[in-house]
Amino acid sequence: MSLSEFAVHNVLRTYSRQERLGGVQKAKARTSGSAGSADQVKLSPTGRKIQWIGSLAVQLADRRYPDVTPEEKAVLVRDTKEGLLARHREEIAQDSISPDALETRLRSLYLV
Repeated sequence: MSLSEFAVHNVLRTYSRQERLGGVQKAKARTSGSAGSADQVKLSPTGRKIQWIGSLAVQLADRRYPDVTPEEKAVLVRDTKEGLLARHREEIAQDSISPDALETRLRSLYLV
């Protein structure tokens, strides 16, 4: 079996093109990685309250059910979080209650 000069040339040209593009993409990935670290997200007070309630749900699930599998724990955390969000919906929505004040109040209720 023989390969034509045209086929060999095509393979080499495609290979060199892929090498060039791969090198460019690697360089872009390196530079974008350092620029990406400057991104920041600032949560609203309501977002911070919801985030903390998620953390509380994890603490409660860990405390109440220490011997469950990770899959079961994920379900328990989700259910606990949904229950806490429903139970404290008004406090979460009120702008007059700061995230720190809500955390202090719920800590005294659930983590005693």
